[in-house]
Amino acid sequence: MTDRRPHAAPLVLAFSALLGFAACTGSSAASPAATASPVSTTELVSPTAMPSQPTPSTGSTSGPSADASPDAPAVVLTQAWATAPLVDVTTGEAFRIADHAGKVVILETMAIWCSNCRTQQADVQAALARLPADDVVYVVLDVDPNEDGTSLAGYRVDNGFEGRYAVAGADVARALAADFGDQFLNPPSTPMLIIGKDGTVTRTEFGHKSADDIVALAQVNGA
Repeated sequence: MTDRRPHAAPLVLAFSALLGFAACTGSSAASPAATASPVSTTELVSPTAMPSQPTPSTGSTSGPSADASPDAPAVVLTQAWATAPLVDVTTGEAFRIADHAGKVVILETMAIWCSNCRTQQADVQAALARLPADDVVYVVLDVDPNEDGTSLAGYRVDNGFEGRYAVAGADVARALAADFGDQFLNPPSTPMLIIGKDGTVTRTEFGHKSADDIVALAQVNGA
């Protein structure tokens, strides 16, 4: 019988080498999760979460440029209803709502026949008496296509109201409805916008607003 033991050592050595090779390759191959480079993400921060103190500009186009003229307006209103030409029925002066950018603008739609509008405007007058005149502009737009500037001017005088009264043409009315809904052209709902000094536009809740409400809205928007 042939003795095969002298040949056992090479087999053991070969098997050990194979195990060592497998161990080496296994330890050097990391999992995909371990070797993948980190993914870069950008956190979207809502306006309310932004820091209260301004941070240095890093090339953003959202703020005024470093070489902007000191006479350039800090706030620009570009909405169609803000840039449309209007005529002050009292003075005959042409103006745009955008001309008052940088001030608090109280914008109301109305009709001469609307008793709710008359009551609301009386409360705005009371609010204006409590607000700094240089900071606040009151604009009233007649959205009834059957009413004209002469009738609106008489309405303003008869009621002793202050502010810029104008007839909203079809283009202005359509632009307001497009941005704020058809109800904004329904005078008895006493629709109202507050445009802040920073250009923020807020549609108030429909329905009557008291003088206290209007003062508070104006003040929170920079008055």
